[in-house]
Amino acid sequence: MLSIGATWFKRGSGKQFEIPTRWGSSGRINLIGTYSFHGTEEQLEVRELSGSCNGEQVIAYLETLALQTVPDQMTVVVLDNAPFHKGAKLREKAAEWEKKGLYLRYLPPYAPMLNLIEEVWRKLKGILMPRRCYNSVNELREALLTGLKVLETRFI
Repeated sequence: MLSIGATWFKRGSGKQFEIPTRWGSSGRINLIGTYSFHGTEEQLEVRELSGSCNGEQVIAYLETLALQTVPDQMTVVVLDNAPFHKGAKLREKAAEWEKKGLYLRYLPPYAPMLNLIEEVWRKLKGILMPRRCYNSVNELREALLTGLKVLETRFI
């Protein structure tokens, strides 16, 4: 389903035109994920979030990754500059994760073209999932899972 990022309204009317949706915010599926490279192998790992992404969910996801690391093998997670990637609690955990071999690094501001997972999301939404309005959230989830299966995604 294509979403409208912006609308216009006549000046002076004071009221913005709204496009009705079938389910409102409950018709959204949010994922958090990592796109990993192990030698020449690529791996997409995702987790479905309940609600919107926030700092607590990012920490829980990174904690899962930290449990899988080996201290003598460096694992680097590259994050963009979203506010939920830079919270105080996350910064506190970073030192603990580094002892386990998980290092956080950040992309330069305003450089989404350097974020490799963005191309994966674009491929998933623009090519692997049919572009249409889904009749239910379950139908949307089925299309999402089919696309993720094609990408050989691992759920964590």
